[in-house]
Amino acid sequence: FDALPLSSAEKRVVVEDFTAHQCGNCPAAAIIAEEIAATHEGLVSVMAIHAGDLATTDDEYFDTDWTTEEGNVYWDELDFQANPLGRVNRVNGTGAFLAPAQWNDIVTSELEKDISVGLQMVQSWEPVNRHLNLHLHGTFYENLAGPIQVAWLILESNIIDYQLDYASEPAVVADYEFDHVLRGSVHGARGLGFGGAADGAAAGDEALQSVTLTWNENWILENATILAIVTDG
Repeated sequence: FDALPLSSAEKRVVVEDFTAHQCGNCPAAAIIAEEIAATHEGLVSVMAIHAGDLATTDDEYFDTDWTTEEGNVYWDELDFQANPLGRVNRVNGTGAFLAPAQWNDIVTSELEKDISVGLQMVQSWEPVNRHLNLHLHGTFYENLAGPIQVAWLILESNIIDYQLDYASEPAVVADYEFDHVLRGSVHGARGLGFGGAADGAAAGDEALQSVTLTWNENWILENATILAIVTDG
């Protein structure tokens, strides 16, 4: 990898949408998240995290379990748990939560902030053994205290299943499209240390992390997105 010049780095924002298939107000929140991502094309990543009591299954319509170990970790971090709520770049800490109506203003504010680390990702697919090789290079633009972690998260879109939607008639939608659904990770919800910067980094430092994921046959590769989240402290 070549170092990433400051002029080429772009500020990016993650919107974590805590949702559930038995949450009738959650589709409206998903629309808000999609509109934010469309407004800031390429700069905003949406992650739909199915968690909470309304994400449980039943024997009638909602028989698919969309929850994950990673999503449960993120859900348990929240100071208040309800659907739909969200986090934007985990502003004010992992426990802080935002109503969907607040997401856009916080996204706009976050995009105006300076960049702490510029990232480059390269990935390659080995179909013979179903391995996805991932490489992340970081160039730090300010001093950051450790620990600095990288969580590799797998999202999947274009999933069709049942969803409760109070804006629809009937309210139980049989062919609802789920997008950006958190499906799993490479090394858990919090990930691993970011190479040589795991214990902290100074402005100008660089770091590299390379991982290999054996692809889960239940995920459709063509509908998947790999999201790398770097956290500090």
